[in-house]
Amino acid sequence: MIQRNTQALLLALSGLSLAQGAQAQSELKLSGLLGSGVLYTRDSGGRSQLQMTSTHAAPFLALTGSESLGGDLRAIFRWSNSVFVDSGTLAPLESYLGLSSGTWGTLTLGAMYDLLADATPFTSERYTSLLATHPGNLDRTVGNALSNLVKYKSPVFGGFQFGAMYGFAEADSTTNVGRAVGAELSYVSGPLQALAIWESVKGIPFAPATRLGVPSLYGVDVAKAPGTMLSQTQDTATVGLAYTSDGWRWMGNYSHTRLSAAGLQQTETARTIDVGAYKYLTNQLRIGGGYSLTKLASYRWDQVHGHVDYALSKRTSLYLLGVLQKAGPGQKAVLRSQAVAGGRRQSAFEVGMTHAF
Repeated sequence: MIQRNTQALLLALSGLSLAQGAQAQSELKLSGLLGSGVLYTRDSGGRSQLQMTSTHAAPFLALTGSESLGGDLRAIFRWSNSVFVDSGTLAPLESYLGLSSGTWGTLTLGAMYDLLADATPFTSERYTSLLATHPGNLDRTVGNALSNLVKYKSPVFGGFQFGAMYGFAEADSTTNVGRAVGAELSYVSGPLQALAIWESVKGIPFAPATRLGVPSLYGVDVAKAPGTMLSQTQDTATVGLAYTSDGWRWMGNYSHTRLSAAGLQQTETARTIDVGAYKYLTNQLRIGGGYSLTKLASYRWDQVHGHVDYALSKRTSLYLLGVLQKAGPGQKAVLRSQAVAGGRRQSAFEVGMTHAF
């Protein structure tokens, strides 16, 4: 698989290089981020676990390009894959093309990050680790791609920008089999940033027992059948606020998600508050962390996390991070991509490095 992907990339690069020579106003860029670390998880399925992974960054390989069409109108595209350094494999991430104009905005079509991914800079979770993702990723504020998506972003008007998206229902989609729709409004003024997003995504495959560590959801006893998979609809409204001052970035986010599942009448509501900050102590050293509280029906999760980054150069950094989750009574803790804990607490610590190019 990786050999075929590499061959496809080389062919694309050679073909586009020829096109670039013929069209002086075309641009082509290969970029990416690689990361690898050693992760220690306490109480992963009732035991401690040591593994190689990368949760501090989301490693990727991307090919982006554009062509001038006259005036300020450009054709744009992006093709990217997630990169798993530990296994040497790739997984599809984004593949889209579109039109971009400073006057009219940007319209893209394909597989790409949804609008809720724009909330990432307003939540502390993503700055530390994917392990700090809000429980079950119910509000999707950590950044997720959707297939069959049409997305529009307006130009900036006096600090304001709006966006909209629509995703077509496709039975063979790997992200969601139902339709997706959303709208966004953001504002930037000097050190202040604000954001509001509403998004609805139908047909998301979801396993409550392994993703949340809860005994029941929607009135279904999932503890008796931990492998129960639901087709879930997630309707999320979120607001975020961030402020930068004296080397600090302070951020806060609130999300409200209405949940329903195909074939089930009962609905649920999840609410999450996330606060955090980071600071560059020097040009090389950054520290940061945060706290989130998630409530769903009678369940709750408290998460705290922190990280230290040390830059060896403009592209290469070392990192150390830690994440702790405490689940409510009658629940079992479970951090993202980890086995459900035997008890109410689960913690993880990771040390590693990243390289951007």
